[in-house]
Formats: sequence, C-alpha cells, structure tokens
Amino acid sequence: MVEEIGVNEELPVLRKNRWSTGIKELDIILEGGYRNPGNVLLIGPSGMEKFAFSYHFADAASQDDNVYFICGGSSPEEIIKKAMTVGINLKRPNIRFIDCYSTTLGNQKEIESTEQIKIVPGPRALNDLSLALNEAISESKGKKIRFIFHTLSTFVLYNPQESIRKFMDVIEGRLKATGATTLYLVDEGVHDKQLMSILEHGMDEKYSIVEREKTMYLQLPIINFEVPFKLGPSGVIVL
Repeated sequence: MVEEIGVNEELPVLRKNRWSTGIKELDIILEGGYRNPGNVLLIGPSGMEKFAFSYHFADAASQDDNVYFICGGSSPEEIIKKAMTVGINLKRPNIRFIDCYSTTLGNQKEIESTEQIKIVPGPRALNDLSLALNEAISESKGKKIRFIFHTLSTFVLYNPQESIRKFMDVIEGRLKATGATTLYLVDEGVHDKQLMSILEHGMDEKYSIVEREKTMYLQLPIINFEVPFKLGPSGVIVL
C-alpha cells in the first residue's frame, strides 16, 4: 500500500502520519515531524537539551489540541519555568499536567488537583497514573492529544522491572489507540541494557542526543542521519 503524501505551504513535504516537532528545520528533515499516532523515545544526557525538545513539541500543538506532561522529576511549576528559559510559554489552557512529583516533596501542605494539574501520589503509583491517563483521554474526546513523559526514567527507577514492563505494554497501546503521539524522555546511561530493551520494545521511533567536540547532535536512526544543534534564547537551533 502506498503511503499518502500531503503538502502544506510551510514544508516542502509533509507526510500525513506526522506531527510537528515544533522545530521547523527538524520537521523538514523528518518530512513532517514525529510519527502519529506513535510512541517516540528521546534519550539524552541530564542537561536541558532533551527537555527543550519536549517543550517545542508541546508548543507546536494548536489551541484546540490537548497536551499532557506526565511529571516524574519536576513539578509543573518547574517545567513551566524551564521552558521560559528557552523562550517557550507553556502556561496555556490546553497544556495540562499529571503531577507524580510534588507529593514526594517533604514539609508541604496537602496538594489538591485542579483543572490544569492532576495529582498522582508519587512515581510508584502506576495504577493511579494509569487512571489519570484514562481521565485525560476521556476529557480530550474529539481532540488531538500529545503526551510527554518528563521523564520516564523516574518511573523506571522507582518501580520493579516487571511492573514497568507491564505498565509500558498497557499504556503504549492505549495511548497510540487514541491517535496520540507520546514523547518519552529517558536519561542517558541510567538504565542497564535489559531495562533499555524493555523501554525501546514498543517504540515507533527512537532518537538520541549526543555531544562531540562541544557540538550537540540529534541522532536520527530511521534515516541514518545526525542533526547538529544548539540551545539559544528561542530554544533548539538547528545548525
């Protein structure tokens, strides 16, 4: 079966099964962006770079689409502040947070869910997280959805390997079935080969950030290509 090709005014080629990364030059290279629907793995060092890619992806959503950050290692407030450092405003009605982080902090008053932030009692609460994802799907009926795990590594570190395997088996298919594209951020060098194999198993695409001679590169295995980039005041700049 021949895949349908579409064209828009901004990109030379835009495949219909792609959603914008939020970075125009990268969209051109990927013929439209990340796979949709799909599960996309982005592996990178502990710095700001991989987070910046996720902020661009969220920012690329239209105001009629919903975006959900699943917060593992940062609070919603911290994510919004980090995004502002690269010129991206995530304080928008359609960008919401499933907060699995804030309840892990000590000496805080009881945290309650709001319309924008759904509280989950920590990264170990995979069943609660699964229910929160179901709620996100229900409240987004009729809309396009983008999910971002910020970061998946936190959940992997807090849970037994078998629990993570079962969780990933369920949510990868469930989120993809809704027509969503999910971006999973993973910390480089934190997990052993067996765990990485589990995380990569259900992914439609995998990207890696590497640094060589003081230049950052985004590796694109699907086309055997590397994209040099840097971070600037407006986010990721393709060189």
